[in-house]
Amino acid sequence: MAEKPTETTGLLSNSASHWNTRVENPYKDEPKHMTWGRRIARSLSKYKWYYPNRDVRAEYEKNLAKTDEEKTRALDFVEVVPPSLDMAWSYFEHITLPRYLVNHKSDKDQFERAQPGRFDVETRLYPVWGTPESELADFGIGVGIYFYMLRVLAVIMLIAGLIHFPMYEYFSSTDYTPPGEDDSFFLKSSAVCAETEWAACPNCTKKDWLMSYPSTLEGFASTSSDGDSEPLTFIKVNDCEIGYMETLPAYIAFIFIVISITLLRKWSRDKEKEIDDAEQTAQDYSVCVMNPPKDARDPEEWREFFVKNFEDCQIACCTIAVDNEELVRALSQRRDYLLQLEMLTPCDIKFNKNNLKEMAEVALPLSLYKWMTAYYNGKQLYKAIVELDKKIEDLSHFSHDCTSVFLSFETEATQQAVLEAFSTRNCSKFCCGKHALPKNLRFRGKHLLNIVEPAEPDSVRWQDLDETRLQKACQLFTTTILTIAVIGFGGYAILVARRQSPWLAAMTVSFLSKASPYAVYYIMEIESHRSEGSKAASQFTKMSLIRWMYTAIITSCIEPFIFTLQEGENYLIYGIYYIFFSELMFIPLYACMDTGNLYRHYYGPRAPSQKMMNLNFQGTAYELSERYTDMTKFLFFTFYYAAIFPSGFLWTAAIFVAKYLFDKYSLLRVWSPAPHMGSQIAIFSRKYFFTAAMTFYILSMSYTFASFPYDNACPTSSQVSEDYIGNHTAYTVDDDSGDVVEINFSISQDDTNYKYCNQRMVAFPALPDWQPVDSKWMTPDQEKAVYLFGITGFFFALIVILKILWRLVISPIVSCFTKPYKASGDTSPIKFSEVEGICGYIPQIRMPGHSFPMLACDISGLHDDRLIGWKDPFKSYGHHNLLNDVEKIKEKSQKTATEAEPKVKERKLLIVEEANPFLFSIVKDWRDELTES
Repeated sequence: MAEKPTETTGLLSNSASHWNTRVENPYKDEPKHMTWGRRIARSLSKYKWYYPNRDVRAEYEKNLAKTDEEKTRALDFVEVVPPSLDMAWSYFEHITLPRYLVNHKSDKDQFERAQPGRFDVETRLYPVWGTPESELADFGIGVGIYFYMLRVLAVIMLIAGLIHFPMYEYFSSTDYTPPGEDDSFFLKSSAVCAETEWAACPNCTKKDWLMSYPSTLEGFASTSSDGDSEPLTFIKVNDCEIGYMETLPAYIAFIFIVISITLLRKWSRDKEKEIDDAEQTAQDYSVCVMNPPKDARDPEEWREFFVKNFEDCQIACCTIAVDNEELVRALSQRRDYLLQLEMLTPCDIKFNKNNLKEMAEVALPLSLYKWMTAYYNGKQLYKAIVELDKKIEDLSHFSHDCTSVFLSFETEATQQAVLEAFSTRNCSKFCCGKHALPKNLRFRGKHLLNIVEPAEPDSVRWQDLDETRLQKACQLFTTTILTIAVIGFGGYAILVARRQSPWLAAMTVSFLSKASPYAVYYIMEIESHRSEGSKAASQFTKMSLIRWMYTAIITSCIEPFIFTLQEGENYLIYGIYYIFFSELMFIPLYACMDTGNLYRHYYGPRAPSQKMMNLNFQGTAYELSERYTDMTKFLFFTFYYAAIFPSGFLWTAAIFVAKYLFDKYSLLRVWSPAPHMGSQIAIFSRKYFFTAAMTFYILSMSYTFASFPYDNACPTSSQVSEDYIGNHTAYTVDDDSGDVVEINFSISQDDTNYKYCNQRMVAFPALPDWQPVDSKWMTPDQEKAVYLFGITGFFFALIVILKILWRLVISPIVSCFTKPYKASGDTSPIKFSEVEGICGYIPQIRMPGHSFPMLACDISGLHDDRLIGWKDPFKSYGHHNLLNDVEKIKEKSQKTATEAEPKVKERKLLIVEEANPFLFSIVKDWRDELTES
């Protein structure tokens, strides 16, 4: 059982610093319940090369073990409290990593996630391999669905790969091509064509090959080294054919995948409902008023309105959110500067935020890295803080309007009743205006409220609740342009790498796929979203487009057309193989190269103070949208090249298994906490991206089979002339080096002439009918296969277009005449106040370098601090509240609380605009009253 911390130096004071405070570790963990990293660190900490402060810390702990009188005398000589490495590991395991309540008992789930930092109850780390997949929903519905989809898709890809087995046999047989240079199963089972020959092409010219992009002369040869004055010209012909029976396994696999993914959509929807029913969260009990009156700032008024109009209505918590974005941003920036200045303070000096000028004077100089990355030094930080103080003082004179109101009811039934009552048809709003609802349901008798179900509490983006639709549209336009620029830059980098070697191009694709999320993160700073789920869906869209372009479309576009089936490391199929190989190789490599290990095992033990040491134990940040884009990227890549690299299904199955294992381990042992995501990304991916991927799948197969044999050579009806009969020495150009290459071959009198013809099918749908009358390259059996895939692709694309039209045109029209909300599923009898570990809608901001979020609201009306969702075992909530960062605001807030009207004074809420501008969001709960009743 964890014990309560011992306070020895006024630890809960707002001005106290972690630097020199003496505090015991509040967490008493048994070694068997520790991470392996901590156990290794414990065994290595006895060596000074690993833990330089070992001797100093041992002496300090030895003094702590003495009697009180001896301890006082001994500690008088200790100027700096040496940091404890074991306490930092406790911080990592109890605050960074997820834990569950040991004594939790429930029929619905096996584990109940504990709030970070709790020490009043016994908690343990989630077991990596003993945690059922259903329990991963404790991290958000989106996380649970992600792992579920990974597992199911791995099975689907494996079965699809096995269905392609006859295709593997055909491609690796002599019926398709003689044995090539590479004996790898994955290359032998691909459409690599090793059966090539040079044929007479009297009418071929260099211009034919240079007119296409990207151009190459490897398919053209002449008997003259300069290629300008030769009388004889030749064309390279691929003697590999594809027919109806050979492509049938690919068609069966496509039908199987369409059926499987359609079922997966249904299963994932059912899984979402199952997870949602098993997990009782604040979202299940809450509503959000999207358009409250600007001056509706009294929680009691909102409580009275709903209690009056709904039977048995009890409100557990109310949050009034205001548009104080600029003020909160200034306070957040100030807190960040304070942390930077604290980091520059020498360890033998206690940081005093009430005397920042002196702290700036004694601040340490910047390291070379920080100086090069434009960090502020001590004096610059002090100047910036002073400027922010002036700005904050100016902003504190302005009142802020109410933008949203979040209300949590005591029962799910009340929430559904409210949503049902305020769900009105759009046409009714347009025709009747405020009269679309009866007068008693109009706030203050005249305001028609727009009430929706909100996102999870820690998923709400409190600083983005006041953005207009026009602002969001302009932001979306800007980020779209920047996304296109990123795609263009990455495409150029892949093109440059491809000119060197396909292996380098594959490594570049893998690197850009891993690096592109960072570019998207910076781009997303421009956009405003009401919830993390909405932001993640936008990130998912941009990252998916970027990765789809990098891995598949750009890869195919930069390869000359005739390189598609060529044998050799410099050609397309080898590049596809290298991408699959590098991606599968990098999954465990990236996991092992986690920078968190470097921070925890190198920088952490060498940190001069406990606070700086703890900062090295904050885990690795992750984005759920990036996990989903990785999944859709591999699906798209596999589908796009399925016709020529069918073993990609087996590769993808292996990749999904690896990602499932390593991502689950990382979630429970490596990654830092992230906001709980709803099902927005899962819904978006299955609605749009799975559909798009399957559309590309069938269309790419139809165009691939229509373009066989990828040599731009069409046979003619004429026999070769006497000039071409015999042995020849001709010259072609190597595309990579640009050198002229000599080739030797012979042509017999029975051979026919060939002509140059563009085999790149661009007409829709891909059908044999689009071949020029005098330039046909498909065999009769191939035409049957192309008809099958082309017609299927046409109808599949038609169905997709009709579905898009329905969603974009018909569905909005229908929604005008239907209510937007419809209750689904049974309501739970469990009350809000009875749910253990439930969180409230508390405005807070996550900031890098801080263990816990920063509160951005007045919580003086909050009686149950468990609604905040976390507990700092060392400091009070006041330390984490931005409201208390500036004394002038703090004093003004305290003064107003004593001068307000009696009703407000009793609640200690700052809502009297005449006495004090409305500065911060307000949170009030009535859980004490509900518990008593």
